[in-house]
Amino acid sequence: MISVEEALERILAEIKPLAITQVPLSQSLGLVLAQDIIAQEDIPPFANSAMDGFALLSQDSKPRNGTPPRLRISGSVAAGYMADHAVEAGTAMRIMTGAPVPPGADAVIQVELTRSDGPESEWVEILQAVTPGNNIRPAGEDMRRGQTVLLHGTEIRAWEIGILATLGWATVPVTRRPRVAILGTGDEVIDVDEPLQPGKIRNSNSYLLEAAVKQAGGEAVRLGVARDTVESLREKFSEAIKYDLILTSGGVSVGDFDLVKDIMQEQGKINFWRINMRPGKPVAFGYISGVPLLGLPGNPVSSAVTFELFGRPVLRKMMGHARLTRPQIDVIVEDGVQDRAMRRHYVRAHVEWRDNHFIARTTGNQGSNIMTSLLNANALIIVPEGGVTVAPGETAKAIMLDRPEI
Repeated sequence: MISVEEALERILAEIKPLAITQVPLSQSLGLVLAQDIIAQEDIPPFANSAMDGFALLSQDSKPRNGTPPRLRISGSVAAGYMADHAVEAGTAMRIMTGAPVPPGADAVIQVELTRSDGPESEWVEILQAVTPGNNIRPAGEDMRRGQTVLLHGTEIRAWEIGILATLGWATVPVTRRPRVAILGTGDEVIDVDEPLQPGKIRNSNSYLLEAAVKQAGGEAVRLGVARDTVESLREKFSEAIKYDLILTSGGVSVGDFDLVKDIMQEQGKINFWRINMRPGKPVAFGYISGVPLLGLPGNPVSSAVTFELFGRPVLRKMMGHARLTRPQIDVIVEDGVQDRAMRRHYVRAHVEWRDNHFIARTTGNQGSNIMTSLLNANALIIVPEGGVTVAPGETAKAIMLDRPEI
């Protein structure tokens, strides 16, 4: 058996990012930038007002003999328009939020700090002195022309879309989404809408993996279930090789009917098929007809955990992500982990921030068939190999699957 670290390193060494494509900005959510985004202009492109008020010369705002200065209103400028004349000494110009600051003015005073006879008034009193630059957003305050604003490998979220729109990117260079074929295996597996019969189980793994692939940013297609015959597997794999990645569940252990490894050796190659971990020792990686295949265990929790540790990083590398793995943090394991395992143990747990520490509690029975142990889990506690236990209150590393509760 190989270590988790060696397995992930060997898998990722074989995986390359997919092709770059151009997509409309509105369709780029969740994709990954395929190049740095460099501002081609200053943002904002011109100095503009941060307030509704009056543009003026700051020196004209100072009181005169204790009396508020009274300035003549020479005009107005609204957002989207340019002033048709400059502000001169002794005058002010009405200005709206976002409007370009007129020539001559070096400050804007908000309307609340002025007094006038209304919108038609020709005069305004300045009730507070202001300094140069007051309420003015200078050109380039947010982004400067030539500035690298977003990096290659950045996931595009709502805020990134706002930046791209601001910079005028109507189409965006991204790495395309991976298309993933998902295949269940086993004579015992039936689809979810079929009535249970003696000895049968429903095909939960394919649906779980389909959702996990979509959450990771890929496109998933369930190909059904291959029966425990070489002929059935060959038929299913002839369809699966049209995709970027093949995910199987079951069929990679040591039983007489675990045939996925045989087909991999027949039609491609197998890189490895056992990892020193629990749950999920029987994980296979290799190729069929040049398409990478990740064979996950049949037990549902094992399938879920191994997808998190190996499948998700594969998809993220295919998509061009800069960061491939989940973050790890130190947690205090409140209830401990007493089960001795000679393999690296990934224990489902719920982590929350309490008393200035990240506190973890395990989610009950850790059997690889206990799907309910996943429901409240937002982390995997890492218990090192070699029969190590974690006493209640001891600290351990945990892989965060979601944000801890605060």
